Amino acid sequence: MIKEYNIDVPMSLAGISLRTYQKWQKIYDKNPDADDNFTKVKLLQTFCNLSVEDTYDIPLNNFDEVISHLSSLMETDTELIPTFTIEGADGVNIDFGFIPDLDKMTFGEWIDLDTYINDWSQMHKAMAVLFRPVTLGLGKNYNIEKYEGSSKYSEVMLDMPLDVVLGAMVFFYTLGTKLAIATTSYSLVEMEKELEVLSKQTSEQDGGGINRFILSLKVIQAKSMKALL
Repeated sequence: MIKEYNIDVPMSLAGISLRTYQKWQKIYDKNPDADDNFTKVKLLQTFCNLSVEDTYDIPLNNFDEVISHLSSLMETDTELIPTFTIEGADGVNIDFGFIPDLDKMTFGEWIDLDTYINDWSQMHKAMAVLFRPVTLGLGKNYNIEKYEGSSKYSEVMLDMPLDVVLGAMVFFYTLGTKLAIATTSYSLVEMEKELEVLSKQTSEQDGGGINRFILSLKVIQAKSMKALL
C-alpha cells in the first residue's frame, strides 16, 4: 500500500516565519560539521514541518525537488518591505512599520539594536526595535509607536515573515550611515576567507544549494560591511 502524504512547502520567503528560521539556525549552529543527508532531513523537518519518518518516506525525486526549492529561496533578492500585517493574540490584525527615519533613531533604540542585530537567536528583539505598530497613515507616509523597549513586541516579531526580516537587514546594513552598527565577531578579512573556503566546498559537493542556503546571510553581512567602509 502506497502511503499518501502532503508536504507543506513554503512557496516564498514570505511563507517562512522568523521563528522557523531561528529554529533552523539553532540546528545548524549545533551541527556545523553534519553530513549532507542530515542537513537535508533537518531542512525538511524545519521548513516543511515533517517528522523524520515522513522524510524518509518521500520519493527521491520529490525529496530532491523540495530541497532544491528550499535552497533557492535564500538566493532570492530581498529589499526593504516597510510595512507588514500580523494577527495579534486577540485575532485583530496589526500593521507594523519600519522606522521612518533612521537618522532620528534614539540612543536607546541604537543600543538595543546594536545588541541584537548580529545574533539570530535574538533577531526578533532587533526587529522589535526596527518595526512598531503604525499609529497614523500607511503606504509611504506613516508614523509608528514610540519605542518602549524591545520586549513589548519581540514575541510578536517571531511570527513576522522572513522576507521582511531579510529586507530590513539588507537595508540597514547597506545604509552606510554614521550609526555603522553592523558589527560582527569576525573581521571583514576573516569573514571573506571563511566565505571563500565554504564557497569552494559548495562547488565540490552535491548539496551545493544547501550550502548556499546556509551562507546567504553571511554573504549579506560581508557585502554590507564593505558598503560601510
